[in-house]
Amino acid sequence: MHSAPAPSKVVRPRWPRQFAQLILAAGDDAARAVLWAKVPADWRELVQLHIAQADGRTEQHVRQQERLRPAVRTVTPTFAEYRPPVHVPGNAVVAAQHLAALRATIHSPRVSQ
Repeated sequence: MHSAPAPSKVVRPRWPRQFAQLILAAGDDAARAVLWAKVPADWRELVQLHIAQADGRTEQHVRQQERLRPAVRTVTPTFAEYRPPVHVPGNAVVAAQHLAALRATIHSPRVSQ
């Protein structure tokens, strides 16, 4: 794949579309005004047309991207009501209950018979 070499020097635009590209690429209004002053009078209408078309495409692209953006959720999430924790007996309590049950079976009158 060969790409076109970058121009080594600044070339004066030869077509209205090239002027429009330069004006659109200019950052601030002062730079755009300087470039507008360099546009030949017979090309100004064409350059303005190219800039309007490019702005229209940019606006269309922005609108399309906004449509594709997910909707903003304005509803806050609902939280579950507070429920106090249920007491679960620990291992020591369960072990004591089992030991008490075993002692009760050992001391029951049925075992001693």
